[in-house]
Parts: sequence; structure tokens; C-alpha cells
Amino acid sequence: MPSPFLGLDARSYGLSEELATDIEELDLALGQVLEDQEGSAFVEEARRLVRDPHAAISEEPERVLRLARAFTIVFQLINAAEQKEIVRVNRARRHQGRNESIAESIRHLKEQGKSAAEVEEIFAKIWICPTLTAHPTEARRRAVLDKILNVTLALAEEASNQSVNLKGPLDLEGRSGRSIRLALTELWQTDEMRATSLTVREEVKNALYFFERTILDVVPWLYEDVQRALETHYPDHPWKLKNIITYRSWVGGDRDGNPNVTPEVTWQTLLDHRQVALESHVKHLEGLRWDLTNSCRLVPVSAELEASLALDIQETGLSKEAQERYAQERYVLKVYAMLARLRGMLQEITVLRGEPDGAESTPTGLRRSDPIAGEPRAIGYPDAAALLRDLNLIADSLRSHKAEILTQFGQLPRMIRRVEVFGFHLATLDVRQHSDHHDRAVANLLQIAGVSDNYLDLTETEKTALLSKELANPRPLAARDSITDEHTKGILSVFHSIKRAQSKLSRESVEAYVISMTHGISDMLEVLLLAKEAGLVRVSPSGMLESDLEVVPLFETVDDLEACGALMTELFDTPIYRAYLAGRGNAQEVMLGYSDSSKDGGYLAANWALYKAQQELAEAFLNAGVQLRFFHGRGGTVGRGGGRASRAILSQPPGSFGGQVRFTEQGEVISFRYALRPIAHRHLEQIVNAVIVATAQSSKAVADPPEFHVAMERLSIRARAAYRETVYDDADFWDFYSQATPIEFISLLTIASRPVFRPGKTLKGIEQLRAIPWNFAWVQSRHILVGWFGLGSALADCSDKQLLKRMNREWPFFRTMIDNAQLELVRTHLPTSRLYSERVGTTSVTRIQKEIEEEFERSVSEILNLTETSTLLSGSKTVKATVEFRNPLTFPLNRIQVSLMERWQTLPEEDQPGAYREAVLQSIAGLAAAMQSTG
Repeated sequence: MPSPFLGLDARSYGLSEELATDIEELDLALGQVLEDQEGSAFVEEARRLVRDPHAAISEEPERVLRLARAFTIVFQLINAAEQKEIVRVNRARRHQGRNESIAESIRHLKEQGKSAAEVEEIFAKIWICPTLTAHPTEARRRAVLDKILNVTLALAEEASNQSVNLKGPLDLEGRSGRSIRLALTELWQTDEMRATSLTVREEVKNALYFFERTILDVVPWLYEDVQRALETHYPDHPWKLKNIITYRSWVGGDRDGNPNVTPEVTWQTLLDHRQVALESHVKHLEGLRWDLTNSCRLVPVSAELEASLALDIQETGLSKEAQERYAQERYVLKVYAMLARLRGMLQEITVLRGEPDGAESTPTGLRRSDPIAGEPRAIGYPDAAALLRDLNLIADSLRSHKAEILTQFGQLPRMIRRVEVFGFHLATLDVRQHSDHHDRAVANLLQIAGVSDNYLDLTETEKTALLSKELANPRPLAARDSITDEHTKGILSVFHSIKRAQSKLSRESVEAYVISMTHGISDMLEVLLLAKEAGLVRVSPSGMLESDLEVVPLFETVDDLEACGALMTELFDTPIYRAYLAGRGNAQEVMLGYSDSSKDGGYLAANWALYKAQQELAEAFLNAGVQLRFFHGRGGTVGRGGGRASRAILSQPPGSFGGQVRFTEQGEVISFRYALRPIAHRHLEQIVNAVIVATAQSSKAVADPPEFHVAMERLSIRARAAYRETVYDDADFWDFYSQATPIEFISLLTIASRPVFRPGKTLKGIEQLRAIPWNFAWVQSRHILVGWFGLGSALADCSDKQLLKRMNREWPFFRTMIDNAQLELVRTHLPTSRLYSERVGTTSVTRIQKEIEEEFERSVSEILNLTETSTLLSGSKTVKATVEFRNPLTFPLNRIQVSLMERWQTLPEEDQPGAYREAVLQSIAGLAAAMQSTG
């Protein structure tokens, strides 16, 4: 009889019977695999580390590496079991009426007396855009993700079998048991860490994996839910939903601090997007072909379809054999013609991949002129709208010949929705760059044109005046081949790549340019001027600026968030910018950065700055008559704006939400939310529910009580002062952080193409460090102070405790902020954090650990008083139980990491790249799995 690996007892922590059973069965399977692979002594050593918090840790780095890998796999399996449990619980609740579902939101609208016309108005306002990014927070390889997924699927199969048969323990020799042991054996013999850093192209493939695996199928499923809910509660209304969900990506377009994102990489990324979209359409059309076997002997097709088919035969050259074989199955023949067009477009991608930048080519979808006929012969579709017309032609014909049900359910309506949402571009790619990179290029262009030799020395007012004048002038500043400065050429080549993509692929391929660290009006006008040089911005005869590119400011620091309302007001008062907005329908997107603001001012101050910024921006836009759309740069951890996106949507300031929202999805958050279709569906379902509710409430939004704002302002000032006094003003803090966390080793991780600090800077202080590794290191050491530090001091300083309690009861923003802080306080583990702080050499530095612990205790005490509860997360017992169950298993891995870090310091430099380095990095990956978050 095989024995379990660690003998996990999940039931005693209050986890559900089903989840506990899955965890224990996986522990049993892992025990058998590890005993086969490593022997019983290895298994016993791992158990001893869990049982005895003082057990000696081996000094053999290879053995420690294997132990760290074993604990990593334990947490990966627990995560897999929890994902399966989420799916099970959601399915169980489906028949009871799930909370935060689309059906629930529509039912509430009906109960509130909303008419069908009013509901239509609500949906007309809605636009939801998740945006995938490649920020370096996913510590697992794709190969590892796949094998863990296979375990999850085998668990699901076992559950399905046991629902029919008698319940019992996992049969390791049965089909599901063998599948799990097979995946675990493969996993154990697969490197957890990559040998080299991830390239940008690999990051692109990782992001596309989730489109192929779940997103392309889940989005049509979600639209079906919306359609079904509307028809259930408003059965007499003819519903025709516009697109309310679309996707964008930064992967392959985000150049801020990443020199590896070249124009060529961006071009190849866009072709990758196109290829995945086309291949998906081909796959689903091939499936649709088997549904549309309707025979003309039994029912005719429309005259419009017949006319279209005649043109198809002429243009695509369908074989005589196909025409004869499917002479009576006209829909099948039509699908084959559509497939021929799409396959021709797939072949053209190979040609486009090899074209040099700037090459003239026939537009995609056309074959070059026949040397005899002299006319181009169409093969592909000129755009996705043409494919959509063909699909709707089929649907119209079916509707007019007693087959309407085929247009309401099944593959055809899903195919139509998929093309409407993803087109040929799949996900629009954003381009992002830091504001510092633009002014030097603009200065060079102005010098070449003889306009100014001292642009960089001008005041902001002088720059604005000069840039406005040049934007109004239709002539370019410099011919492309006259530019010799490499920096200027590099900056301009990005805009030329965008122009190339829009003209050769589609207008949807790239639509927005995000400016990191936007500080002034000139930052916006400089990008417009650079876009004008590439032909993306043009001056119309009427003086309006016609722009093919949306320029999006990103406000990140607390100071910039506090100033952004005034900045946008000033920008709207700038005539040339109003001319640009007029050409884009008087609409403007604004991105808010959650990461740098938290690193800059601490958790509470950042949250309040973001809230005020949204309120002030909403007022500025309303006064200027400009439509506002927020783009929330949310990270995975609470310290970077993490937490449930649906709650964040419902917690926005009154009057600031108009139905349109964008938000980033990053790193391990992507793999958690999109690895399994049911979880991806639930994630999007909750967001759609929140957006419907928030949009419906926007017209009757009630202003926050003024006393709430006064109190929050005081809390923010006190929290920021407490945070900065320790983090920025204490001369010993950097020494503490660099020794009491594994930040030195995080910089060695091969999990992303982007460095942990911006090129050209050295890692000698917090200012140079990116927000993601800043958070990542605190999560590893279990301090997690980024999600609460300063909060306790602020709450303790407030004398009106009753007002705080009222704010928690009545103000969604405040309650969400407190709830998220509770989660991070529960995840904080002071005994573990002390392990790390003991590495710090001097007493003057170790006192910082004491300050952190005092602030922790203060925060816990104040929150318990505020919420009038005896324990944190009293309303989220499952989450709390999960953390408590993991703590005894996480502690040995932290001990391993600290032990390795200690030994690393004693090694000669030539020995550091070997087994010790691998073991430390493995411990980082393991703790990332244990904590289910990184940066």
C-alpha cells in the first residue's frame, strides 16, 4: 500500500470534504511517485521538515534543490485541487441562482422596473476590455503549466466517475490514477525553471496559449448567457447585442524599460495574433461544415446566398469535384469557399513575416496580378467584416427557410460572435513607452527642420506652444532617410511599424499608445507629433487633427495622481489637443497605475489617491464635454491593485463610471483565471455582472458624504507619512530590505524578458526598483507589508472610531480597501519574516523588523475594532482556512530559502552560478506557488 508524501490533513483546517479528499489523494499519488523516483529516505526527510520547525537542512545543494522542487509540486497540486473545487462549487450553485451572475443582474433590472428599452441603453454603454500583459510575475514554465493542468483534468475525470460509481479513495492503478501518476512523473523529471531568460516572442506565445485554450471559446459562451438572460426576462423584445467584451494585449508592444521589444518583434507579434485568429476561424468553420448539411432537395437556400456562392466559385477556384459532390449541400459548398479564402490568408502570413519594413505589397487577401489577365484575383477576405457578411448571409438564409434554431444555438451563432469580437486581429496590441524617451527624439527632429536648437531647455509653456504650432503644420519635420540619430530612428520606427500594421493588417491591430509617467501636456503633444511624422496624424483642411492612434496618458505616482485632474483640464483647454479630440469623437482614455503609486506612497495613500483621481478626472471630463474611459493598471497582489476586479468596479467614485472599463491582467493572474474554461467564464461573468450593476446605478449615483472624504484625507496623510518615514526616510531601510528579502535572487530569475529595474540604472535603492519585484520580494519573505503598512498608524490616529465604523458599513470603496488589507494581513506570517530579518547584520537595521511587527499588530487591532469582529476575514472563512492550511507547509520552504541565501554569501564567486543558485531560484518558484502570487 503506497503512503502519502506529507500525510496532509486538510479536513482539520475546515476545508470542504471534496477539496480535502482531492488534496489527500494527490498527496498519496505524489508519495508513490517520489518514493519510486527518490527513495523512502527522501520522503521521510521532507516529512521531518514539516513536523519539526528546527529540523536540520541538508548542506548538499542538489538534495536541497530536490526538496524545494518536491514542496513546489505539493503547492502546485493544492492549487490544482482548489481550481477544481471552484469549478465544482460554481456548478453546484448554478441551479440555485449564482450570486454575481449575469442572470442575477438582468433579473434585478427587471425587478427594478427597467423596460427593455432602458436595458438596451445600459448595454449600449457597456464596453469591457481585459488587457493581458507580460509583466514578470508568472514563475512557471508552459511545460509545467500543461502537466499541472493534466492533473486537474484527471481529478475532474475521477470525480465524474465517482459520481456514477461508489465513492472511494483514488485508485492509483485506475485510469485517472495512472494519468495523475504519469503527469507527476513527467513533472518531476522536467526542469521547473527555464535555463535562459524568457524572450519576448516566448512571452507572446504564452499569452496566445490562453486565447487558444479558453478565451476564444469562453467569450461566445458568455454572450450566450447574456442573450439567454435577456430573453428570459424580456421575452417579447427582439434582442441584438452589440459587442460588450473585447481583448487587448501589451505582450510584444510594451517597450517601457524593455529594450527587447523592438519594432520587428512587434510586427511579428501582430502576425502571431492574426495567425491564431485565422486558425481559430478555420477550425470552427470546419466544425460548422458538419452542422450545415441542409439539402436543397428538401429546402432551398436564399437567392443572395446563391449569388454569393457563384462569386466564390469564380474567385476562389473551388474544384469541379467539390462543386459536383456538394451540389445539393449549398451551405457546405459556401463554407468550403470561406475556408479557401481563410487558408489563402494564412499562407500570406508567411510572406508578410519575411517582408522588410516599408516594403510595398499587395493588401492582404489579394493575389498579385495574373500576367495574362492583368487583374488581381481575390483569395482572402479584405477584412473581418467581409467574413462576417458571409456568416450572416448563411444565417439569413437559414432563418428564411425554417431553420432559425440553427442561428440561435450551436456553432453558427458562436462563430458569428467570435468573428465580431476577435476579427482577424484577435486582440488589439497596445504600444507603451516611457515619457522620457520622446522629448529627445522630438528635439532632434525640430533641430533637423530648423525650428529649434534648444527644445529641451524650453519651459513647459514654451514647449506646448511650439508643439501646438508644429502639429497644426501639415508638413513633416524630416524625411525618414535624413535622420541619423539612432535614438530618434528607434523611436520613429515604432510609429512607422504601427502605420504598417494598420495599413497591411487592420486598423484594429494597434489602436493606442500609452505614455508611462505622464507629467505634463508636452508629454502628450510630443507623441502626437511623432505619430504625425509617420502619417498616423494628419491635418485636415478644416484644421482638425485626424488621428489613427489614441494617445493614452498613464498617471502612476501619488503626486501625478493628485495633479492629473488639473493637467487634463489644462490639456482640454489647449486648442490643438481639442482639434485632436474632435477627430476622435471627443473621447479620451486615461490609465491609472496601481503599482508605482503603492510603492511610492503606501497602500492606503495610493488607494485614496487613485479614488480621488477618478473623481477629479470625471469632473474635469464632464466640464470639458469629453467622454472618459478608465484603464486600470491592476497587478496580481493587493499592493499592486489586486483583488477581485468586480468589487473594484463597484467601488468606484459616484459619477465616475459610464460603462466602459479597461484593466490589465498579469502574470500568475492570467494562468489562474484562464487555464480552465469554467474559471475563465466565472471570472468574466462576475465582471459583466458588476459592470451591468454599476452602469445601471450611474444615473442615480449619490455623492459620498463629505465627512468621509475629510476623514480619508487625514488617514491618507498619516498613512503615507508612516510608510515613507520607514521605507524612504530611514537610511537603514534599503540594507534591511536587500538582506531580509530575496530581492537579490529575484533579479536572477528567468521568468521574463523585462529586467527588474530600468536599463541604465543600478539596483542600489527603492527608487530604481520596479514595483513588481518590490512586491515579489515582500511576498516571498511573508512580510507582505505592501498591502497594509501605514494603515494601522492611520486608523489609530483617528479619534472618531464611530465614523470609521460607519465608513466601513456604508462606503464600498472603504470597505473594499479594508477587506483587501485583511487578506494581506492574514497572509503575512511574522514567524517566517523573522527568519529573514535574522540575516540582517546590525542592530540598527534589525530594529526595522520590530517597527514592521508593531505596525502589523496595530493594523490588526484597529481593523478588528473597526469591523467589530474577533478575527480577520471572519466573513471569508474558506480563504482564511486555506492560508492556515498552507502555513505549516510553506514554512519549511522559507527555511530552505533562508538557509541557501546564507550559504550563498560564503561561496566564492565562481561557485555561485551552480547548484546553490538553482536551489535558491527553485525555492522562489515554490513560494510563488505556495502564496499563489508573486509581484
